[in-house]
Formats: sequence, C-alpha cells, structure tokens
Amino acid sequence: MTTSAPLLHSEFAVGQRYLSDTESELGLGVVIDVDDRCVHILFPQSEETRVYAKSSAPLSRVVFKVGDSISDQQGQSHIVTAVDEVMGVLKYSVDGYEKGIMETRLAANITLAKPLERLLAGRIERGDWYDLRQDILRMQAALAGHPLKGLMGARVDIIEHQLYIAHEVGKRIAPRVLLADEVGLGKTIEAGLIIHQQLLTGKAERVLVLVPDSLQYQWMIELRRRFNLNFALFDLVRTAAIKEHDPEQNVFLTEQCIIAGMDLLLDHPDLYDQAMEAGFDLLVVDEAHHLHWDEERGGNDKYDLIADFAEETAGVMLLTATPEQLGTQSHFARLRLLDANRFDDLDEFIAGQDAFAETAAVAGVLIEDKPLSEGQIAALSGLLNISLDELAAINDDEKLRTYALNELLDRHGTGRVLFRNTRESVKGFHGRSSQPYPLPLPEAWKNSYQTIGKLREQLWGEENQPDGGWLEDDPRVPWLIDILKGALKHQKVLLIARSGATVESLEAVLRLHAGIKTAIFTEQMTLLERDQAAAYFADSEGAQILLCSEIGSEGRNFQFASQLILWDLPANPDTLEQRIGRLDRIGQTQEITLHVPYVQGTAQERLYQWYDSALNIFNKISPTAQNVQEEYIAELKPLLEGADTADNRTILQAVIKDALQTRLGLEAQLQAGRDRLLEYNSCRPRVAGRIAKAMHDFDGHNVLPQFVERFLASANIEYSVQRDGSWVIAPVDSTEISDYIDGLPLGDDDGMTLSFERNLALQREEIEYITHEHPLMQAIYELATTSTFGNTTVATLKSAAMPQGMVMVEVNFRVEAIAPKILNLPATLPTQNIRVFISEQGTDLSARISADMIMPHVERLDKNRARQVIKVRGDVIETRYYEAEEIAKKQLADIGEQASDRFSQQWSREIKRLKHLQTINPNVRPEEIERLEQLQAQGEQALASLSLVPDSIRVLVAVKP
Repeated sequence: MTTSAPLLHSEFAVGQRYLSDTESELGLGVVIDVDDRCVHILFPQSEETRVYAKSSAPLSRVVFKVGDSISDQQGQSHIVTAVDEVMGVLKYSVDGYEKGIMETRLAANITLAKPLERLLAGRIERGDWYDLRQDILRMQAALAGHPLKGLMGARVDIIEHQLYIAHEVGKRIAPRVLLADEVGLGKTIEAGLIIHQQLLTGKAERVLVLVPDSLQYQWMIELRRRFNLNFALFDLVRTAAIKEHDPEQNVFLTEQCIIAGMDLLLDHPDLYDQAMEAGFDLLVVDEAHHLHWDEERGGNDKYDLIADFAEETAGVMLLTATPEQLGTQSHFARLRLLDANRFDDLDEFIAGQDAFAETAAVAGVLIEDKPLSEGQIAALSGLLNISLDELAAINDDEKLRTYALNELLDRHGTGRVLFRNTRESVKGFHGRSSQPYPLPLPEAWKNSYQTIGKLREQLWGEENQPDGGWLEDDPRVPWLIDILKGALKHQKVLLIARSGATVESLEAVLRLHAGIKTAIFTEQMTLLERDQAAAYFADSEGAQILLCSEIGSEGRNFQFASQLILWDLPANPDTLEQRIGRLDRIGQTQEITLHVPYVQGTAQERLYQWYDSALNIFNKISPTAQNVQEEYIAELKPLLEGADTADNRTILQAVIKDALQTRLGLEAQLQAGRDRLLEYNSCRPRVAGRIAKAMHDFDGHNVLPQFVERFLASANIEYSVQRDGSWVIAPVDSTEISDYIDGLPLGDDDGMTLSFERNLALQREEIEYITHEHPLMQAIYELATTSTFGNTTVATLKSAAMPQGMVMVEVNFRVEAIAPKILNLPATLPTQNIRVFISEQGTDLSARISADMIMPHVERLDKNRARQVIKVRGDVIETRYYEAEEIAKKQLADIGEQASDRFSQQWSREIKRLKHLQTINPNVRPEEIERLEQLQAQGEQALASLSLVPDSIRVLVAVKP
C-alpha cells in the first residue's frame, strides 16, 4: 500500500479514500462531497465529518498496489490482483470477486507501515528525535487516563469549589446545569473549565456562548487567556461580512465555537434561524437572571430565545446570580429551561422543596459533624430505607456517616442541576472596608453643572471637558498625588474611573508632574498594550498605580493588590460591585481598602452616603443591593440631583433609613432560606480536597521544563530564562528549522514568553502558561501521531557481550481503537504502546532488555554510515521487522480483552449508579442513561477490533566499547 499527498483540487472525487495527516485516529475517510473550494470527508469509524479547503487539505490518498492485502466493510481480507480507475475512484480486482471491490467499500480501520518504508528508503531521523518521540508516546499514554484530564491545562488557581464543580459537571455527557455561585467566587472560571474539559475530551465540539453585548469581549478574552480556547466573536459586522462573501453560507457553520450577544439573534431573525439550523452541542448563557418568566405572561424575549435553543441543544449551562434573589418563580423558570419535563409545575416544585425539609435537617446534622438524635436516626432510616439496627452505630462510624450523607445528597431535588457556593460556605475572604475622603467644594464649582443639573453632569463633570481643563479645579487631583506619595507610597494601587479620557488625563499629571510610576488600561488600547500595562503593574519594580477605565472592572483580576481608589462612583450598584470584585475575590490574601474621594455638597457625596449607609456595599457584598436600588430609584434620583439644602438632606436620610430596613429584611430572608445542603453538594469537601491535592501533586512533579528544554535544544531553538523564572523563546526562522517544527505555535515575530509555574502565570496573564494541555504541547504530542518526526533512526550500541557488527531491531507499535473521542478508549488499554526488541537471529529480547537499560550505551551514527547499514543489512532488518510485528500482534487479543473488561466495568458501574439515582432523584434524565448505554456498546465493539499501528523503528549496530 502507498499513500500520496492530496491530489490537485480538480482531482477530488466522491468515493475516494483518504487519511487525515493531522488526525490519524479518525480512521479511513471517504469523500462525500466536493464543491468549488472545499472537500467534505466522512470518517465512518469515528463518526466524524471534516471540511477541508481543497488547496491545503492535510490529506493523504490511500492507494493499494498489486499483492497488498485489503479488508472490506464486512471484515473480509482479500489480495489485490489488479488496480483500475473508474471516474476517479479506484477499483481493486481480488480473488473470489468477479466484480472487484470499489475503494468506497474498504474497511475504515487501516494501518500503515511507514517507519519501515522510510527506513529502507534511507529516510533516517536523528537519534535525539527518536528518543523524544518515545517520551511523547509515554506521556500521551499517561495522560490519556489521568483523572485531571481537561482540568490541568487552565490558567486558574487551585480552588476547591471551582475544581469540584468542573470535575462533577465536565465529566457528564451533555450536562444541563445552573451555576449560581455568589459574585467573586468564579462562575466564569467554572464554566470555562467545563467547556475546556468538554471540548478536550470530545464530549462537545460545537459550543455557543450567548451573553449580554457588554460581556462578549470579556468572555472571549477569558476563554482565550485562561483556557487557550479560541472562540469567534459574532457581531453584526462579522456576520454581514460572511454573508457578503457567500450569501448562501450559514454563518454559524463557519466556526465551531462562537460567542454572540443575545440581542444579535433577537434583532435579526435570519441569524436566529441560521443559528438554530447550525446546531450546537453545548449552550452557555451568562447573566441568566435577566431571563424572566411567570405562569401568567410566559417569558420575556430573552427567555423565549434561550428556551428555543435549550430545547434543541443537548448540553446547557446557565450562569446566574443567587438563584432565589429574584423569587422562587424566577428560580423555577431557569430550572425549567434545563428540564421542562421535570420542572413543569410551579406549585409541585414549591411543594417538593418544602417536603425536602426533613431530609435537609438530617443532612445538616451530618454536615456539621454533630451526633444524630434517636428521632433523626429513625428519620434517616425511613429516608434511606435502611434498618435501625444497621444505623445503630452511625454516631461513631465515620464511613457510615459519609455513606448516609452522600445518599441524602443524591436525593436532593436540584442537586444534580444546581450548583451554588456562597462566601460563607467557601470562606477564605479577608473582608473589605472603605475610607471616605470628603473634599471641600471648589469656588469654581459653585452654581455650575457640578452642583446643579443632571446627575450625569454632577457625578462625572470632567467628561464635559475632554481637553483636561477640569484638572485645575478638581480637588481630587491634589488629593490623589498626596495619597500616592504619602500613605500609599509603597503599595500597589488600582484606580478605576468611568471614562478613558479621565484616566488618560490623570495618568499624564501623575507621571509628568508628580513623577509617579504609572500604567493605564483603557478600551482605546490594543489587547497587547493592555497586557503590557497589566504586566508592568504586576512587576514588583513596575508601576505603583494602574489607572483603569470602566473596562478595568471587567475580566481582569489584580488580587496581588489590596488598595482600590474609586475615582468616581457608578450609578449602578452591580457595576460598583464589579469594580470592587477586581480585588475582592477568591485568591485575595489581604483585606481590601476602598479609597473613596468625593466633593462635599455635590451628588458625589450623596451617592456615597446612599451606597455606604443604605446598601453597605463598601463593606461587604450585598446580593440585594440592586433590587433595593431599583425599588427606591424613583425617590432617590431627584434627591441626588437636587440642591444641597437642609430639607433635601433630611429627606435623603429618611429614604436611606427606610432602604436600610428593606435591605436588612431581604438579607434576613435570604439567610433564612439559605440551603446548606445545596452548598455542601456544590462542593463536597473530601472529593474537592482530593482533586485539589492531585492538582498540587501534579504541579509539584512537573516534568515539562526538562522535556521542553530537550525539545528546544534538539530543534535548535534559542531560549533564555529570566530572573522571574519565565522563559523567552527567540523568534524562530522557518528557513533554519525542520518542517516538523515550523508548524508549532512558538509565538509571533517577537518569539514567546512562557512559564511552567502556575503562580507566575496567574500574575502575568500576557505570558503563556505551558501545561500538557497547552496548544504548544498538544502540537508537540501530535508530532508522534501525525508525522514521521523521529520515527526512524540508526545508532551504535556499545556492548562487549555482542559480536561486532551484529544488528538488533527495536520496533514500537501503537495500539489504537478507532472510535469517537468521547469514549476515551486509550485510557482503558493496559498498554498503548508495544515495544519489541529483536536480535539479528530473531530472538525476542523485549522482556530482558529494556530501552532504559541500553540508553547509556547508545551513540549517534552519522547518516552516511547509517544508510550504508540499511543498504547492506536491509533484508535482515525487513525480516526481523515483520517478525516483530507478529510478536506484537499476538499481544493484541489480550490487550483488547483486558481493555474491554475495564471499559465495561467502568461504564456499567456508572450506568447502574445513574439508574439507582434515577429512582430517588428525577433530575437524572432517561436520555442521559440511554446515551451512555449506546456509547458503551460502541466502545465494546471498537475494543474488539484493535489496530496495531507501526510507530517507529530503531536499528542498533553492536560495537566494542
């Protein structure tokens, strides 16, 4: 059999068979459609379809020659006696079939013997590349079944509740969940971890993220920076450009992973229709608390939009604020999006929640590790259907208590679909406090728009003077210089203001007139410029202050700082909380101090009083602040805009007092309704602790720096290690490196800065965080399965025990199961790689002589002498190779049997668990179990027909030491 590079695009024809050069695990593909620009390939064995540009398709045409053995779709083997072409499709004549076999009927699982062919043709690779290839294969095998797969590659801190949710939800097929952690606990990180895991493990391929327009860019950056996921941002400009280029094109089929604003689909029915037609595996919706529904009027336009997509999409993730914050009906409405069959009656839902009180009470005692009373043990017996005798020792039996608690958690009405962690349950927050700075009213401000007029002009009057003239009179300017040179002189300080122009004017004054090291961060800057500014601020010798426009309150986190200056106050408490949340969030190690300057006698002062006294937002997060402000805004706004008179001040204080009581009442209701059981189920401490420990252990035994160092050295790529531990890879000249390396993501024209250290990567978001799941490592790993990198070599073996000139052949085979990626069959194989070491006389030495044993005695042989060895001993090498192949083939049956047993046990156990859980928790959907049963049958079938893929070959020539 031979393969060739892709034919000229005019020669593609329906029915031709191809192999993917970049995804060998897909098996043998067949051309199903050809148009002017693209060729569509179906890979039947793995149930995948790919569309390639004809001019650059990474495909190799499969052509068998006379004498080759071929297999048809029924699994029958035949010997080719002749090859003909019929309208571009090959026809193979074989013994026993008068009509012959068209290439369309070839079996989908196919193996190649490329290493031997290349070796005999004198295509000999370097010995260090061969060694690297073996390391790649070993690391791939170890990672395939690693329990942290999908979690280890993210630029995130090791935070237990986030990892628990990601692990619990990410491993599901088509998860449908509501993520409802409190502000600052990392819902977006949890969602990103789940998306990353779903994509990496093949559980999802097409993902649609629908968010408010203001959050699109933030999501795109978060997914790219933290998870190396390149989502396309679809707005009206992009979709119009695609349609202009090809009016017939469904724009939502041009990308696999898409972020779009809800308004885009609401305002443009044609785009809505195309998105629905395109279909997605996973739908992610942020700010889901804006989706309103009630029994009488139904849903608002956003709710109905998401309901349409949720009905057609297998996996759905909703991200929202505290669920009950907007009422039980609103909470029920969001759960209804996840499972309309289960949550179809509001009254029944409320009754079910009330009926669960007994379960929650008993579970609460177990959670708090307190002894159960006789009455509670009796109740537990009834809930779990376990006899009182079996529960008699529960107060002294830790294992029994854990079992009982887990069983109760599984019975929780919304435990499988709803995850909510609170600051009280997570702990570890250091608090925050405010420091107000009342400043005297300037003479120039009296009777001007800063004290009379619209609220916008009073709060942000500087925006009326884009030339910076306001700097002369504003008392906040000298105050800022004084505090930066005084109380905060040795502190890292973050300043957030509403306007980019304000930030730029302030930065110029601080830098040019006060001599303070500054950095700015505004929406007018490019992404690279923002990265550089954030890095300069993070550097211990860099900027003292980072001045941000409102964009600084979105997406970026600066937990290494604890001083926040609120130059102005936004009109919306949610926006203010977003600002504070840049520092007051999980991972912060100090108490946050909020510095709030305001001018006395202005709306600035009155708004500070409202936020401080009525909402208490400066001192702690308030889940009710937005609701309280919306309730009082009609009374509040005139008072904020009005003149600073004694009557207005009195009325304002009365409104503040009334609003305070309203807020306290709402918070008391939330606390009383706090679901401790749900919080525990959202982060089971022991499981979460084990995941976090595994992550720490994995980081502590990181082998990547040594591997990457060897790889860069062998690829002749220069790098240097910086004082902070980061690496800088010099720009790569493609004319001076191998074609293998040329396609790797090694940075841009300026090279690449990277780190293997999690903490450094968290501080400096502009550098690459290299993990096993980073695109660079994924590309390196693909070298072993998609290219000939290091798959042949010839070397000498120094040995006094072997005759001079004796040849030994080492052949490495990969064991592959052609199946959908979602099954992760490699993880079930007892071995994914088979090494056969055979002597010139045909003796199998594999068990007696390992690769590690001979490594110190192997030395490089130059290519000319290596080719001479192949030329003289080629017949012997070829004979021994085929003997090695037979030795490896004999192991396949046992490997397949062991893998099948392991696979069946794992999947049967999970299916059995879900079926049991379904009897006590209706949130386990029947289709979830049916899908698992289908996949189990598919996996067992694939493991029954494993393929042996020749991976690499090394010829060793014995020499005297």
